[in-house]
Amino acid sequence: MDIVQLKYFLIAAEYEHMTKAANYLHIAQPALSQSIKHLEDELGVNLFDRKNRSIKLNACGKLLQSELQPIINTLEALPERLKDMDEQISHTIHLNILAASSMITQSIISFKKLYPEVNFCLSQNADEADFDICISCTSSNDMPEKSTILLKEKILLAVPSISKYSSFKSIALEQLKNEGFISFSSVKPLRSICDNYCKMEGFQPKIIFESDNQECIRNLIVSNLGIGFWPEYSWGKLTAKNAVLIPISTPKCSRTIYSIQNQHSKSNKYADAFLKHLSEFIFNIINNSV
Repeated sequence: MDIVQLKYFLIAAEYEHMTKAANYLHIAQPALSQSIKHLEDELGVNLFDRKNRSIKLNACGKLLQSELQPIINTLEALPERLKDMDEQISHTIHLNILAASSMITQSIISFKKLYPEVNFCLSQNADEADFDICISCTSSNDMPEKSTILLKEKILLAVPSISKYSSFKSIALEQLKNEGFISFSSVKPLRSICDNYCKMEGFQPKIIFESDNQECIRNLIVSNLGIGFWPEYSWGKLTAKNAVLIPISTPKCSRTIYSIQNQHSKSNKYADAFLKHLSEFIFNIINNSV
């Protein structure tokens, strides 16, 4: 059996008239009759009751028709469905956000206004490899291969306004070894970066609370429950009246936010457009903060 043969049968079953069915199919009537006969021989049953020149779909023919019609309908719909799927894939950006999530989500919102047809599939998993673009950060100058720098920023110290440090123009990290820190969770790259800076100064930070939520960290610091690290640009300005930001004098604490684009997404014009938009978005944030 082949698809053409099965389609011929369905047309013949619909018309129950070989000549009319052949005319519809734009083939010769003997060719259609021969196709039906081959199908019957292959199946080992008659599909039509024949009397003189008339044909009538029999019980076997009706069963084949009822079973076959949904299959043929599915096959005929496949090209359009595949086209829709291909279009959906080409309009979707898989984005793995490991750093600067607040800034990245803001850029996504502004990008969607320019390209409303684009969808984002977001993840936050350091082990995830199936992405179009990954955003992460490092404190080292040794950037991952094929990465693109998006932002270099200082890491400041956020303290409650009633803290003994609030009037300091700058502060050395070693002065904070006995303080309680409000911190990002240990799976975040920023946490590793800040922990390493503390380690350089001979101590392990005392974490009294950790969270994946930047707003939660800010609120706890403002509530005088601890101090915390605060990236200069990507977390935005600390506008709360009950907290202040202090530069760290030693060591020079900073991080570099970068993007990595998977090779398979190089042909995705929307992934390229988003990276360009993200770079411009970050540039504007820096300029507005100066």
